[in-house]
Amino acid sequence: MKITDDYNAKIRLWARNRQVIPSPPPVRIPGFKSRRFSSHAEMNAWKEQVLRELARARAAQ
Repeated sequence: MKITDDYNAKIRLWARNRQVIPSPPPVRIPGFKSRRFSSHAEMNAWKEQVLRELARARAAQ
């Protein structure tokens, strides 16, 4: 039987070759309060700014 025909082959392969990779420490999300936006564009601009700050903080670590 070919391995491609065996649906459980992937699980057996993972069980045989165990490798634990530690995850990086979590990024602290800055506290922000409830906000109201006048449009979706304004909300998306704010969200993009927050995501860029998080990415910058992650790169600094």
